[in-house]
This record gives sequence, structure tokens and C-alpha cells, in this order.
Amino acid sequence: MSLNTQVGNVKLQTPLLLASGHITETPEFFLRAQTFGCSSIVTRSLKQHVPPERLKVPAPRYAVFDKDSMLNCEWGNEKPWTEWQDHGVSQVKETGCPVIISLSGRDLDSCCYLIQTFDKMGVDAFEINISCSHSGALHGNLNVDVLHLKKLMKTVRDVTTTPIWIKLSYSNLLIPMAKQAEKLGADAIVCTNSIGPGMLIDTKTAKPKLGIKGGGGGVTGKAIFPIALWCVHQLSETLSIPVVGCGGIFTADDVIQMLMAGASAVQLYTAPALKGPTVFRKITAGLKRFLAENPKYGSVNDLVGLTHGKTDEHRFSSPRPVVLEERCTGCGICVQSCSFNALSIVRRANKNALAVITDNCISCNACVGVCPSKWNAIQPSS
Repeated sequence: MSLNTQVGNVKLQTPLLLASGHITETPEFFLRAQTFGCSSIVTRSLKQHVPPERLKVPAPRYAVFDKDSMLNCEWGNEKPWTEWQDHGVSQVKETGCPVIISLSGRDLDSCCYLIQTFDKMGVDAFEINISCSHSGALHGNLNVDVLHLKKLMKTVRDVTTTPIWIKLSYSNLLIPMAKQAEKLGADAIVCTNSIGPGMLIDTKTAKPKLGIKGGGGGVTGKAIFPIALWCVHQLSETLSIPVVGCGGIFTADDVIQMLMAGASAVQLYTAPALKGPTVFRKITAGLKRFLAENPKYGSVNDLVGLTHGKTDEHRFSSPRPVVLEERCTGCGICVQSCSFNALSIVRRANKNALAVITDNCISCNACVGVCPSKWNAIQPSS
């Protein structure tokens, strides 16, 4: 039972990486996270020349909603890139974990300069970010700029043999962009970055909840997980190079879904940013438990791409969900969710009330989704 995996030539002790963002401005957060199962860090997107307006990040930089999603405006660099050259890379290397340098793909000359500088230090890969949602909206959206991608890849591929990972986000040009990156020598695709821009307003003041000019930020966290999962599935079915999944991953089940969709590894940001580095311990424990309960899978690598070929046809029928009597409390939440009068609560003598599913059920599974997670009393039929 192994959690070891790799993305191309980059070997990982677990499939869990810390994604680029404010908490990777320095290595400190990762140095704690790696003791709990985080296998690698992607640095903050570094720039050789940071415009004066981007030397500080607007505040608030996060606007959390629904507890596990947020808008963010990760903007600029509060510390110079030389902090990673002088201290950060060596600190990560001392842990034995790979270090991935994230670079802004906007300034090609600076990008090449930083690649050549960090190559001398033996970093493991470069993740080139061309997909920041709110920055892209303000300064030109590279996420859908095929011509810039071509110029970028031709430029950076000539100056290094170190793996190049291209970070993309959801768009109607996702697949063409990824295929072009692969054609021009990218070693992996990371997807998805934040999606947006989006906006939230403080109704007490009528001001945006984020401090950034324009009020728009990237949407991250659970709100984008289904979109991120779809992106990974589409990319992995299309490309020959590895895909690294990112977007709304909070649990071991989320990781397993990403792997089954075709990701070779995953990156987390919102979960550790909101819940701290111990989230990696919970996820690694969940992955080990899943493998132990499913011995047909010898390692997490056996999960990669299992969903391929299983989405080619419509399904027009499905067994109705199952109520687990020992878990059901008769709370009635499921009854409110059923638009087809297929659920009722039966009161029983000397026993707890119980949800009962009738023949009206069309297997929409709304009841499965609303049943409180602490009970999981209604489950889809296997």
C-alpha cells in the first residue's frame, strides 16, 4: 500500500502538493505541512521585477463564503524573489521534498532569467502561471492567449531541460491551450487555477468584500471542485503528458476523485489556507484507509484514470437510493428535498422514526445530497 507517485520525472512521497499562493510566499508553512504528508511546494509566482503597485497585497485578500470557498486577490509579491534564491530553496531541499518554482508567464525575459538562475540550484520543476483570473482580467487574459503561449513555450523550452508545468484555468480554450503546450514541450499541465473574477459585497457598507481595485477576485475552494474535476478528466483523456489537479480539494475522497479522473497528483491551497497544515494529515490518513479497505488497489497510482471510458454513454436508469436504518434519525430533511413525493417519515413504536422511499422515486439522488454528512443515512445504491 503506497502513496508514492510522480509527475513525469518529479517523484513524490504522496500525491499532495501545496499550491502557489500567499502561504507559499516563504517556505515556513510548507515546513510544517510536509510533516503531515504534503510532498512538495509550489512557490508563490515569482517575478524579477515587481511593479510598485504590486509590492503589497490588498486587504482583505480573502473573502470566505460557505465556510470552504472564497474569493481571493493573491496579488504581487511582498518579498523579493531573491528570498527563495538565498534561503527558501535550500530549506525545502533539506526536507528531501521536491521544490517547484512558480513563475509569472507574462514577462518572458524575466521568466527566462529566473529559470536560468534557479536551474543552477537544481530545482525540480518550473510551474509557469498564465491563468490568474483577477490579474488576467485587469492586465490581459493569458489563459486564452494561444499566441502568447506559443511564444512563451518556444522561449522557455530553449533555456532549460528542467520540467515545465503550465498552469491553466477553466475556459472554452482549455483543451486547445493544453494541447499547444504539450506540442511545444510542456511536461505537465496544472489545472485549474482560481476561476473568475467573482465578487462579493458587504451589504452593511455596499463595498466589495475584497480590497482589490475593481472588487473582483478569483473563486477558489469547494465552489469550483466539480469544474476542476471536469477539467482534469477532459485534459487527461486528451493529453499524453501528466495532469496535476487543483481546485477545491478538501478531503481524501476529493483526492481519490481527482486521481480517478486522471490526475497524477493534486495541489491544495484553500483547504490548508483555511484549516491549517494538519489538513494534509487527515487526507493522507483517509487515502491509506481507502487503500486498506480496497486491497485491489496496491497504490494511489492504481487509481489514476479509472474513470476513463466510463463517461461515453448516457445512463437513463439507476437503482433507487438506500436508507440505512441504523443511521436514519427521521429528521425529515430528505422529505423536503423530494419533488416527487417519493419520501415519507414513518413513526415506529419503540424505534426511531425512519425515512422510507416509495415507488415514485426516479433516482434523482437529491435526498442523498441533503442527508446530513454526520449521518450519511441515505446512500446511492451501488
